[in-house]
Amino acid sequence: MGKKREEQQLPSHIKQALVFKAGGMNWKQSAEAVGVAYETLLKWMKHPDAQPYLDECDNQLLAKATSTIAEAAPLLANRLIELSLSKDVKPYAQIQAITASFNILQQNIINKENRDQIKRIRDSLDALEGNSIVDI
Repeated sequence: MGKKREEQQLPSHIKQALVFKAGGMNWKQSAEAVGVAYETLLKWMKHPDAQPYLDECDNQLLAKATSTIAEAAPLLANRLIELSLSKDVKPYAQIQAITASFNILQQNIINKENRDQIKRIRDSLDALEGNSIVDI
């Protein structure tokens, strides 16, 4: 008698389907792309390794997208400034570009403040765990 699905390793074609799902396909498209039935793919999702694998695929794709955008950020920022300041751009487009610029600036400030606060909290926790006196 064969092993139960949950006791087997995720087959490579199921992993590939999960990569497709993480990449934006729906469940049915992902199943069809690797030649399995939609229902079969959903059954494999009950496997204890399926959701963690899908999460890891999502994380890797997000990291890649973030890296790509980060590398282009200086050029994108310059272009956004050009659009904001150009007299050749329609006012409604300038307003959108200016608003986007200020939103980016505001988000960056908030992110820095949050990182600083998290660092202070971590430092305080480290000090408490070391039984040091902490002034909060």
